[in-house]
This record gives sequence, C-alpha cells and structure tokens, in this order.
Amino acid sequence: MRQPLFFGNRQVRLVADTSVIINLNATGRASEILRALNIMLQASVVVKDELVVDRNNGRHDSGLAADLVAGGLLEFHDFDLDGEGLFESLVMGSAEATLDDGEAATLAHAISSGLPAVIDERKANRIAAERFPDLKLLSTADLLSSEILIASLGAEAVAAAVFNALRDARMAVPEVHHLWIVDLLGERVLDCRSLPASLRARP
Repeated sequence: MRQPLFFGNRQVRLVADTSVIINLNATGRASEILRALNIMLQASVVVKDELVVDRNNGRHDSGLAADLVAGGLLEFHDFDLDGEGLFESLVMGSAEATLDDGEAATLAHAISSGLPAVIDERKANRIAAERFPDLKLLSTADLLSSEILIASLGAEAVAAAVFNALRDARMAVPEVHHLWIVDLLGERVLDCRSLPASLRARP
C-alpha cells in the first residue's frame, strides 16, 4: 500500500531493488537525493550481485553503489532464516507467480526486516500486494516527486535528475505519477522512450 512520503527530520530506512539503485545512480545525484530525503537504503546481497552483472554489461552501478555504501547511504544485508524462506517461496513455482532473484530478494528482505520496499516493476508490485498486503510499497518516482526533495534541490535540478533516470536507466513510472512527469519535464518527455507513447504525445 502506498504511504505518505517522508516525515520531516526522521531518517527513513527503505529496502531498495536493483532497478531502484540503478535509477538513482542514473540521476547523477543519488547521494544528494538520499541526503535531502534523509533516507538510508538497505538491499540484499543478491541485489549487490546483480549490480556487478550490470557492470559486466557496461554499466558502472556496482562502483556507484559502493560510493553510496562509503557515504553511509546504502547497506547490503544477508538473509536471516525468515528472509531465506521467503526468498525461496518467491523464486520457486510458476512463472506467473514468481519473480527474478533481485525482486524476490528485495521483497523477502523487506518483509523479514519490517521495512518498506522501493520497487518499480509492475509484476513485483502485483505479487507483493497479493501476498503481503501490509507491506509498504514505494517507487523511485515516489522518492523523486517528494516535495522535500524539490524544496531542497529545486525543481529544475529534480527535473534534470528525473530526465536522466528516464533516458539512461529507462526508469518505470507508475501511472499515478504520469501527469507529474509531464508537468515537470514538458517537451523533454519526447526523448524519454521508456514512457508510454500516449504520454510522450501530451506536450
């Protein structure tokens, strides 16, 4: 279930999926964004391994994630016993009812730790809503659309960060944020091929 975004000066701990870390890295301002929102990210070691694979494919997300770790903004965690069982239940079964390793690890760690999950993939959100209805879910776009972030960095800086994530990481954006994206980016949405064609035709 979607939750109100962030609460003043209280630090928020969130469990991040691989794509979320990639999206934040693509903004070019990941550290500033997390500090402005007073967020500490946690992620599974499975996610860490996926970021290394991305490096082998020509991306630099493993190194950028290491910078976030060094800055005290990201922690990687092994599963506890509950998390291990949840992970196995999310990767074993029919294709319709299972997730890839990173998404499954993110949900398993969020449930076992009691922390909200930040995850962008539609299927993962559907399965989370069906199996874990009390889990608090957020998206990368939820983070980037926070009024706290806009007040801290300024609307144009946030627009540039969002554009970078859309263009370079093909960030998925929930429908609830589509009009906000159009208002924020204006004609720049035409260059964001990850957005629906109908949305790119709006300006």
